[in-house]
Amino acid sequence: MSTKLLPRPMRLSGLEPLVITEETNFVNVGERTNVTGSRKFLHLIKKRQFDEALDIARDQVEGGAQILDVNMDEGMINGIEAMTTFLNLIAAEPDIARIPIMIDSSKWEIIEA
Repeated sequence: MSTKLLPRPMRLSGLEPLVITEETNFVNVGERTNVTGSRKFLHLIKKRQFDEALDIARDQVEGGAQILDVNMDEGMINGIEAMTTFLNLIAAEPDIARIPIMIDSSKWEIIEA
């Protein structure tokens, strides 16, 4: 006799938990903190204007993002340094850090940073 296992919810965490179940129809991912998808964000990161870059992240959260996608894959910046700096700054901002962060990169060394 086989026992059917019920699907378990996915639990993600920033400072607040995000629980995704079968009934969850849509998860809003804020993608403006992605250097390959936002010219404005890329410009701010290149100029090391991290306070203004944090404003973009904050706007994403205030706009309803449930997960924040952060990508620093760009040949003209030091992706490891930019990712580390930006994530540390996010961690110090409870209004942003309350949602889970999606570290988005095709480069393993940036993910590890």
